[in-house]
Amino acid sequence: MTGHPPTHLITGNAELVAAAAHWRRCAAVTLDTEFMRTDTFYPRLALVQVSDGDTAWLIDPVALGDLSPLGELLSDPNVIKVLHSCSEDLEVLHLALGCRPVPLYDTQVAAAMVGHGFSLGYSALVKRLLDVEIGKQETRSDWLQRPLSAAQLAYAAADVHYLFPAYRQLVEAGARLGRADWIAAEMTAILAQAAQETPPEQQYRRVKGAGRLGPRDLAALRELAAWREGEARRRDRPRGHVVNDVELLALVQARPVERAALARIGDLRPRTARDYGTELLAALARAAAVPAAEFPEPLEGEPLSRTARELVRACRDWLAERAGEFGIAPEMLVRRVDLEQLARSWSGGAPQLPAVLATGWRRDMVGAQLLDFVRAWSSTSP
Repeated sequence: MTGHPPTHLITGNAELVAAAAHWRRCAAVTLDTEFMRTDTFYPRLALVQVSDGDTAWLIDPVALGDLSPLGELLSDPNVIKVLHSCSEDLEVLHLALGCRPVPLYDTQVAAAMVGHGFSLGYSALVKRLLDVEIGKQETRSDWLQRPLSAAQLAYAAADVHYLFPAYRQLVEAGARLGRADWIAAEMTAILAQAAQETPPEQQYRRVKGAGRLGPRDLAALRELAAWREGEARRRDRPRGHVVNDVELLALVQARPVERAALARIGDLRPRTARDYGTELLAALARAAAVPAAEFPEPLEGEPLSRTARELVRACRDWLAERAGEFGIAPEMLVRRVDLEQLARSWSGGAPQLPAVLATGWRRDMVGAQLLDFVRAWSSTSP
């Protein structure tokens, strides 16, 4: 599949209804979105691309008043929706349409599970599977401008046009390797994770540098980050445009109790103190009233012993070797934090698999053998 596909720009509701009726007769369609999020909290949907493998349709949500036919396609259980690296697309589609594409097939994840490496970009995937070069010139262009340029339209169409033959190759590879069920399980997990929103009171866990803080400081950060989340959502502004992470940590360290003290915090922008000083002081006052029994637990837990760290390294090496034998990206198996959890249980005298390795295809592939490896390593380690 080479060259430019037949492309239709949909700007009218009747066109969308007719196109959606066609898509719902397909076994699978490829999907992509273009959106803008430079100075807003919520992404602004600018374009939705759909392909049936022959034709690319570009849906203009700026011109359309009703996207419900597209929502019906996303929810149709008989049509597989194929996306690449879908996490942001899932978010923007859910925000715009109130639903997510099911059933889902993420070609980035599937590629990692059949031997093409972890986190492979779309252009790299198309080059590897189809030997086609795709330009990236329009990636950061203004997708909310109207009219869209011819270069933007061609770029958007290519994003779904070449995805279709890549998808077919990955499906064939998954079936050949006996991993179709593994891939399907990962798609279910992706959708389940996308449906889990982080509540404001848990946003402190996402602040860069929070892992170094103790319980008392985390209680202060929890209040500050929860307030920031609400303010960012209310104003539709990026979190960092309200108060950035560096400022949050500076406030936690300084613990000011009056406005005059805000000016003495070197990492606090004057604008932040001026616009939000009262709210920030109130959040810190709430944190000061939290009893010690309600402080959060340290995010990184107790430091691992030297031997436990050696066990983590040994497990990572063993898992990488196993992943190589299966031709699967080792990053698909387990995160470092999960291995640290395993090491802590081992230090306590009863090694237990982390949840991600205790069920499903990962358990079948490496779970039980990993416990055997840990026991054998324990018998030979100093």
